[in-house]
Amino acid sequence: MTKHYRKYARFLVLTSLLVPAIAACNMGNLGPTVKRGAFTSAKYGVTSSPRVTTNPHPPRGGGRYQVGKPYTVAGRTYVPQHDPAYVAAGTGSWYGADFHGRKTANGEIFSANAITAAHPTLPLPSYVRVTNKDNGRSLVVRVNDRGPYVAGRVIDLSYRSAAMLGYVENGSANVEIAYVGEAPLNGDDTRQLMASYNGPQEFGKHTQVATGNFGVTNNIFGMFGGLFAYAEAGAVPDSSAQAATNAMAAGGLDLAAFATPGAVPVNVDLGVFYDDASVQSVSERFAVLGAVTESALPLSSGSALKLTLTNLKPGVTEEDVRNLAAEVGIVL
Repeated sequence: MTKHYRKYARFLVLTSLLVPAIAACNMGNLGPTVKRGAFTSAKYGVTSSPRVTTNPHPPRGGGRYQVGKPYTVAGRTYVPQHDPAYVAAGTGSWYGADFHGRKTANGEIFSANAITAAHPTLPLPSYVRVTNKDNGRSLVVRVNDRGPYVAGRVIDLSYRSAAMLGYVENGSANVEIAYVGEAPLNGDDTRQLMASYNGPQEFGKHTQVATGNFGVTNNIFGMFGGLFAYAEAGAVPDSSAQAATNAMAAGGLDLAAFATPGAVPVNVDLGVFYDDASVQSVSERFAVLGAVTESALPLSSGSALKLTLTNLKPGVTEEDVRNLAAEVGIVL
């Protein structure tokens, strides 16, 4: 098999994997999930925003930067402020299907499938690293909403974030949060956030796929990770991920906050891909293991991107890389 056809075969394998996954997603309710009730004016004095989309993967970013004025919810006054030294500990909760597709406090669209969070006082949008003190997992999340408004709770994560940190089934966890920096308004920062994750790779087995019906848990998503998510959403321009990286650097954000100390340099060719959806999906999936770099390959009929795994997080082995490659249909 020639080199060109071997690379093309990788693309065909990835594409063929998506067909049964999408078909399975359309088989109806595959399991219950915890649902959060929307805000009620009687209890909180405020209500949830109207749903603006039923897309399972709304556009990322957008909205506006804001700190905000003091406000009162359920009789308690909150004072938003920019505090670069902010660190807090308490209970972390999560919210998902009932809020999916609604506007967040800064005008973005909340997605149960995105790596985001709500906080009562931090600037929007901003980044914080959340550590689950019950199991040691940690993750940088994008704060783009206000809440939670329950005594003792310090942050409300999206379903996907809570699943990665391992507390969806429990509903809450003992967490520590630390401010990282201001987040860019535009671009898809999912890849950078995935790369910030520290913990076991099996988190995806209980990750929710929000659908137009909402509240559907699909364990098939765990096998395909981001690959399945972006297949359902349609093509996601890779330039959106690069735009987020450029905006972070331009804003003075230390990108080392998303990296894992002690990473081991490697050079693993993941293949050449011809569509943005596959690039985004494979990059996000392998970001759990280490850093993925891209290089453009101009072709007579267009262009392609070569993906290379350039370092491994501490504890990641060659077997881990080969197992993940096998899951997504890549032959190393």
